[in-house]
Amino acid sequence: MNLQSSDISKWFDSLEDTKPEYAPVKVWNTLQFFRMKGRTSVLMADNLEPIPGLQYVVFSPKENRYYLKESREWDLNRLYFYRRSLDFSGDDTSVEQLQRYVYDGNVWLLFTPAMVEDMKAMLARVYNGHYKNEGTLDYRTYIALLENSLKLEDYKEYGSNLTGFKTVCNQFDETIKALWSVAHNKEKK
Repeated sequence: MNLQSSDISKWFDSLEDTKPEYAPVKVWNTLQFFRMKGRTSVLMADNLEPIPGLQYVVFSPKENRYYLKESREWDLNRLYFYRRSLDFSGDDTSVEQLQRYVYDGNVWLLFTPAMVEDMKAMLARVYNGHYKNEGTLDYRTYIALLENSLKLEDYKEYGSNLTGFKTVCNQFDETIKALWSVAHNKEKK
């Protein structure tokens, strides 16, 4: 690992400088900052928690550096839904900045070897919980499944009185079913 530092910040000159201590994983969705709790395998909001001790880098094109950051372990309502709650006012520039960096494609999670093993075990647990046989869920498919499952759960909670409620729920169910089918077919190959 080749970490540079000054009085203000710490950075890497390239993603290769993070190795072998970390495995960088490109972030395309803020749900990647979360993992399943304990031994759970059902994709729902109550079963998610922030990954503890997670670090990440934000690429700055202007300086051509990867700045090291510590995850603040925000909850799901704050980081993903950006929804007002008892402990969140609904306005936080640091969350907005992180979301903007993610959507611009400038964020990489830094997984330690232990975190990689935990993630592999979690992906296998989720797959095995759904299909009742041995296999592992692809990480990208897992994030897509998680996102659609959370959106469906959220829609059922907040949109139950809307016109077309059943149609929208069926669309989410079909998307989730198709993603599980893709996951099962990838594992068979």
